[in-house]
Amino acid sequence: MDRRCYHAGGPLHLGEIEDINGQPCIICPWHKYKITLATGEGLYQAINPAEPSATPKWRSKGIKQKTHKVTVDSGSVYVTPSDLSISCDSDYYADKYKKTGSSDMKK
Repeated sequence: MDRRCYHAGGPLHLGEIEDINGQPCIICPWHKYKITLATGEGLYQAINPAEPSATPKWRSKGIKQKTHKVTVDSGSVYVTPSDLSISCDSDYYADKYKKTGSSDMKK
């Protein structure tokens, strides 16, 4: 997964990992955005106001964060970058910090 959150460039490497709706997700430490580790989907809770006793349900915003395949073989870790020709929202911050050379960003 790219290091910067798709929303505002938050440092995902400082985020907590939690189980949300049966999926491991990283929680952006800045604005608490929830992103699935497997697919990079942004998750949010929604209610149907037409239901008399509306219960929040987890919904997907779609793929927002670029993810990369990780393989462990005989103690070695290999990262295969995702298809770079396919863009997603997190590309903006990944490119921004690649160009500036800044490895960390303060809120």
